[in-house]
Order: sequence, then C-alpha cells, then structure tokens
Amino acid sequence: MNTSDEAALRTLATALDQLEVALCVFDEEDRTLLWNDTFLQFFPEHAGHVYPGEHYRENLRRFYRQRLSEEELPSMERYIDDGVLRHRSQQRSYEFDHHGYRVRVASLPLGGHGRVRLWRKTQPLLTGMQDRLNPQVAPLPASISPDAATALESLADGVLMVDKHDLAIWANHAFLVLYGLSGIADLARRHFGDIYAGAWLGEEPTARYTAGLAALKERQRFSGAPYELALPHDRWVRIVELRGTQANGCSFFSHMDVTESRRQQEELRLLTSRLESLAVTDALTGLANRRRFDEVLEAEWRRAQRAGTTLALLMMDVDHFKHLNDTHGHPFGDEVLKRVGSVLAQQVQRTGSLVARYGGEEFAVLLPGTDAQGARELAESIRQTVQDLVHGNERTGPMGVTVSIGMACASDGAFNAYSAMLVDMADRALYEAKRTGRNQVACA
Repeated sequence: MNTSDEAALRTLATALDQLEVALCVFDEEDRTLLWNDTFLQFFPEHAGHVYPGEHYRENLRRFYRQRLSEEELPSMERYIDDGVLRHRSQQRSYEFDHHGYRVRVASLPLGGHGRVRLWRKTQPLLTGMQDRLNPQVAPLPASISPDAATALESLADGVLMVDKHDLAIWANHAFLVLYGLSGIADLARRHFGDIYAGAWLGEEPTARYTAGLAALKERQRFSGAPYELALPHDRWVRIVELRGTQANGCSFFSHMDVTESRRQQEELRLLTSRLESLAVTDALTGLANRRRFDEVLEAEWRRAQRAGTTLALLMMDVDHFKHLNDTHGHPFGDEVLKRVGSVLAQQVQRTGSLVARYGGEEFAVLLPGTDAQGARELAESIRQTVQDLVHGNERTGPMGVTVSIGMACASDGAFNAYSAMLVDMADRALYEAKRTGRNQVACA
C-alpha cells in the first residue's frame, strides 16, 4: 500500500471516529496496518497492545481470552482459526454481543491491498431488542410478538411480513435497507411488487428489471420455490417464501442479498470458460490446437456421414522452417508461425470451418461441405497470400516464406472408413507437394 492510500485510510478512520464507527485495516497477509480511536473504545482489550504489523490471529487471541470461559479456553485456537477464515472470506455483515452492546461487523476487500473491518454498536431500546426497533416510532402489529421481532431483527437477511392479502405489514431493518426504505411506515401496506418497483424509481429500467417483474407474476401462480430478482446497481436478492406460518394467515418472506455470490459465480464461469478455451487453443497463434482439431474432425466426419455431404481437409507445412529457426532464432520462427496463422484465420471465414495448428510448423484446415474444387481454390489462395508476405527485420533483412499444402476430400463411400483416413490422405498429398519442389498444392 502506497503512502497516498494510507493517508486516505487515515482520513477515513478519523471521519469514522466522528460517526462512532470502529475501523481496523489489515494487509493482504492479515497483518494490522492501522486503526481508529473508536476501535480501541469498542475493544479496550487491544489498547496498548495492538501494533502495526501484528497478525490478526493475535488480535483474535486477545479478543477471545477475555470472552471465553475456563472450559472454553482449551478450544481457543480453533476459535481463532475460524475467525481468521471468516475474516478472509466474509461477504456479509453479522452481529455479536460484546461489553453489553450488540455489535454489527462488516469486512470488505481493499482491491488487492488487504481488508478493512468495520464495527457499529446497536443500542437496545427495549429489553432484548436492537436499536432498529423503536415502538414509539413504529409500533409492532398485533400479528408479531416483540420476541419474534427481536429474533428477526438479529438476522442479516431481510424479512418481510405480509397479511393474508399479501399486503406488507412489517419488515426488519435489513429488508428496509435492501429496498431503500427509510422506515416501517414506507411499507404502507403495499404489495411487494409495488415495493420492488419503488426500488427502481429514478433508475434506468433494464432487461433484468423486466425479468424481475415477470418472475413476480409467475410467483403468484407457483409460490414456494426460491427465486432471484435484480436490484439497481448490479445487486441481486434471493427470495424464499414461508407462507401460512402464522395462524392468522400472515406469511414471511426471506430476502437474501446474493450479489457477492452471483459475482463470484460469474467470475468462476468466466474462469472456467477461459480455462476451457486455453485447453483447446494454441498459445502461440491463437488458433485451435491439435486436441480441438481431433474433436471437431471426428464430429464433422460423423455429421458428413449422416448427411451424405463432403468434407475437405488441407494440411500445410511452412517450407524450410527448421532452417529459419536455426539461422534466425526461435523468436523469428515464432513470428513466422503467427503471421501464417493470421493468414489462415483471415482466409477461412466460412461458418463451420476450423483452422488449427496441428503441431510444430504444420497447420490444418477442416472444411465441412466443401468439394475438391472449392478446397483447391482456397488452398491456392492461401499459398499465394503467404508467398506475398514479406518477413524479416533489420538483422535478417526482408525475406519470403512459402508453404506446401496437401488436400484431401471425402464423400459418399469414403465415410465407411475412419476419420483418420482423411488425415492420412492429406498428409500423403502434403509429402508429395514437398517432395516435388514445395510452395505448391497437391491433391490426394
């Protein structure tokens, strides 16, 4: 973390002191970087002991040493291990009791620089209840008891209570925050669909919002299964209905913020897609690799066999490539392969065709639905385009490169054989093109 970043965090720490929010910042190795005065007020056990560079484990050790009973102390290291894991992976805030207060804690990543932990005290206004329940401001409906409200307020998930007509009559603080409501009065005995639409007021409607409205309409006919809705600013919520749980016909709806889990799922999907792509892509040229070629060849062979269509294959080799490598070095040889690969990608545009680096300086082009004449015309165009390229640099000077191409085409009775036959035919034609002078196209 650079000096400007640290200065910004110290300014934030001072600002949070004025809001009575405790802050402690840790680096990517869970070592303490800085904290504010409110942190020491919330956790006096750290005063005079915490220091920059101290590992979070020591922080937790002091915390648990003054909380655990004699019987629990032998398990302290397990509590610490769990606490470190929770610190590293925490996605949502939670609450715990500490020094007579209910404390809500959040932990957020700092963009590769570590994590910041924030604590806020919640003061009870009724015995056993949190500061979010104020009976003078928002009296509880007769359908929910103070104890039940207290239990629901302690949840990090949003909870909405509706009557038998599906009109909202109560919600916990987490629900109000999730949908941008300032208090219970904002529920105004509305249907949840109206509350959901209200969350989008002033925002540009998106396809996700439209899909959310459709999901709500569908839910009215088939209730019970969890479903997800999009909220503004790329947030998502998963809803689970608990219908008919009250004798008076009232029901509860759990609203869980799943934004982070969906983000992680999307990152995992992209990573998986990337890994799958890497598994079938040649790293140097960006073309399909041998593995991908073999898979597509087998599939296209079976398809052509069923449909009675043609399947052509071009096998080509960069002429005198070993001499190029030995004379000018591997970087020059790699550049030649990349430029030839680029020519192939530009020349082969037909949907369903595949261009692959078969191995070393050898390339393959698979052409479903292409007859012998079409394949030969394409092969000749590729050969001429490669021949016209000028390679080289200040050290090598300008120089040309050529390719030899072998072509094979299968149709009708040929498909009674195996797909490898097509490769063998094109390979023999390629050998013939090289044997008789190179820089030419030979047909099987």
